[in-house]
Amino acid sequence: MSDIKAIAAGGLFAAALTLALGISIFPLFFIGPLAGGYLSIYLTKKYEMDGVKDGALSGLVGGVVISLISFAGIGILSTLIGLFSANLGDIASLIGILAGILFTAIILIIFVVLGALGGVLAENMREKSIN
Repeated sequence: MSDIKAIAAGGLFAAALTLALGISIFPLFFIGPLAGGYLSIYLTKKYEMDGVKDGALSGLVGGVVISLISFAGIGILSTLIGLFSANLGDIASLIGILAGILFTAIILIIFVVLGALGGVLAENMREKSIN
C-alpha cells in the first residue's frame, strides 16, 4: 500500500523545485521530479517501499501541479475562451490549444518517468544502507 502523504509531499516538492530551478537555472529543471520521487520513497516506511510506483505517482502529482501552473502562465485558458467566444473559425487559436495540450502531455510524461527513476534510486540507496 502506498503512502499517500509521502507521494503528495514528493509531488509538491517536485513541482516547487522545478519551478525554482526552471526560473533561475532552466537546464536543471529535471532535478525536481528526481528529487520528488526520491523524497516520496524517503518518507515511506521501510516495509512499504515500492520505488517505481510511488516515484511515478509522485511525478504525476508534480506534473499535474506544473501543468496547471503552465496553463495559467502560457495563456491557454485565454486562448480557449477567445476561441469559443469570438473566433470560432480561427485556426491560430486551435493551434495554440493543441500546442498547450501537447506541452502538458510532454510535461506529464517527463515528470512520471523522472519521478519513477528517483523512486528507484531512493529504493536502491535505502536497501544498500540496510545491508
